Amino acid sequence: MSQTYDAVSIQAQLGDVDKILKRVMAHLARTNDGQTSMILRDLTQISGTVNTLNQGISGYLETQQRQMGALVGVGSAINSSLGLKRVLELVMDTLIALMHAERGFLMLREPNGELKVRIARGIDSANLDEEAFAISNTVVRRVVESGESVLTTNAQEDPRFGEQFSVAVYHLLSILCAPLKIKDDLIGVIYVDNRAHTGIFRSDDLGIISAFSNQAAVAIDNARLFDDLQASNAELEIAYQATLEGWVHALDLRDKETEGHTQRVTTLTQRLARSMGVKDDALVHVTRGALLHDIGKMAIPDSILLKPGELTVEERALIQKHPVYAYEMLKPIKFLHPALDIPYCHHEKWDGSGYPRGLKGDDIPFVARIFCIVDVWDALVSDRPYRKGLDSEYVKKSIHEQSGSHFDPCVVKAFLKL
Repeated sequence: MSQTYDAVSIQAQLGDVDKILKRVMAHLARTNDGQTSMILRDLTQISGTVNTLNQGISGYLETQQRQMGALVGVGSAINSSLGLKRVLELVMDTLIALMHAERGFLMLREPNGELKVRIARGIDSANLDEEAFAISNTVVRRVVESGESVLTTNAQEDPRFGEQFSVAVYHLLSILCAPLKIKDDLIGVIYVDNRAHTGIFRSDDLGIISAFSNQAAVAIDNARLFDDLQASNAELEIAYQATLEGWVHALDLRDKETEGHTQRVTTLTQRLARSMGVKDDALVHVTRGALLHDIGKMAIPDSILLKPGELTVEERALIQKHPVYAYEMLKPIKFLHPALDIPYCHHEKWDGSGYPRGLKGDDIPFVARIFCIVDVWDALVSDRPYRKGLDSEYVKKSIHEQSGSHFDPCVVKAFLKL
């Protein structure tokens, strides 16, 4: 950064010198001294040299800015949660733009140790084994074996590649290949070249390329870890879902009277929640809560849960504890915390007369207010061993009549629209 400031300072000073020269030249041009023309010629040459230096410094500053932008871009990828595919695209495109390259490819080491092309620009990666890319493969092997970058400003005249058939035939001129390393472990290589112009790459580019490839390797490694974590999370999600469904199935096997109830209310709750603006992760938690709404009944003895006759006051009080049992069972499971509202609160009522806590109005979690209507609906319209399901129009009328007492009026309105 200090070098950039020094260059800017020198550029400003050169500009001042040029202004002084022009003032002197203008003054001399008004005199009739016989030596004036010779002095003016010399001053004009000096002014031209100053301008050339200034242009060179401008080019240097532009290059520095471009290189710094490339490093910042790759650095930002390191600190982001971009997946591997996006990071590879960013690294490849940034290097091509940075080096004004025509084409390139990036290879990563596979678990079996082989290098595989993961992204290419201006090249069909399927053709990289052909004779046209013999030089590319030679350069890659050299980089892999040495662990050092290879840069040539004119491959046609470079003794390292002079005997390569493809250098002459395919007019390869500027070539750059850099290792991607984490500490001393090579994880891949990145290659770019240009067939049109010599001198596109310069030997003094090796420093910036080394810094770029080091940052790129870290970004790629982080992206791989991120993708692996995402895959592991997906596997865990599948395992969690299978576990939840296993619990529900166990409950259905225990209580034949309500078999199928859980799947039906889960599906209908999803529809109603979605219609009321619940989406994405929140909808996932609603689904889990609906699946587990009666899980607390696992703690109720068979003698009470499966009792064919009327329950006593004490037995009914125990049944009404199943939301608390659900909360106590699920609370230790961290990933289910966002899904607790339905199992814990689906028997609360809008007017505060529900259980287990007697919550009222908006104090009842929104998703529990959605679910309780669905739960009542399914319980009434479904057939049970001791009765046939009630007429749906009758049940809708009953739900409408309980709007503002049992149910949230807004949710009732949305439900009856379905």
